[in-house]
Amino acid sequence: MRKIEIALPKGKRLLLQSYEIFKMAGYKSTALEKELGKSDWKQLEFVSDCGRVVFILVRIADIPQYIDKNWADLGVTGFDCYREYELAGASFKNALRGDGFISDLLPDLGFCGKSRFCVAGFPTKKDFYQKCKTSDEKILEVATQYPNIAARYFANRGIVADIITVTGSTELMPGHGGVDVIFDIVETGRALVENGLEIFEEAMPIQTRVLVSKAALKYDQNIKTILEELNNEIE
Repeated sequence: MRKIEIALPKGKRLLLQSYEIFKMAGYKSTALEKELGKSDWKQLEFVSDCGRVVFILVRIADIPQYIDKNWADLGVTGFDCYREYELAGASFKNALRGDGFISDLLPDLGFCGKSRFCVAGFPTKKDFYQKCKTSDEKILEVATQYPNIAARYFANRGIVADIITVTGSTELMPGHGGVDVIFDIVETGRALVENGLEIFEEAMPIQTRVLVSKAALKYDQNIKTILEELNNEIE
């Protein structure tokens, strides 16, 4: 029987939370638990004790691609990762990236707490931000690690935005990069306060989802069984 491949995020907190859901659904892996007890992980592939699934440990940002391209059947990732992947461009025959997976067959796993996308900046920029909502003659400079999600968000609000991509320390950009606002994930907001920023707008919540390969769902009845078992635990 074919083993179902499940991609779990490598970050320790999310990995533990994600694995626990599958463990409660009946897919314990003694081998994975032994590896988690070590300070330095080397092994990245673990068979469940029942022999029905294989857990693979993957960077959370790569999991959408794993499921989209059928390198794995199921995967746990965040909205920020799979939505950025979907909006990143067109693939073969102009099909949208992400056409190969489904993200809403199971409810939010709730691992991200109060995290949400926010628009933030120096208080002195708040009036300018409001004016950008009503004038297409003003260009809003935005720093973000999520250029595709940000571009879609501001376009939907009728704001002309110049999106500047950064790979970290987004909170520094208003002071050192001269941008008007940042578009970033905020949980407690402490980093914003420490850098003199305030939230102008809460854009959307961050959810943790189980992505499901469309091909696997269509051709492997065992996928539906696992989804039912997971749904019982999540609810």
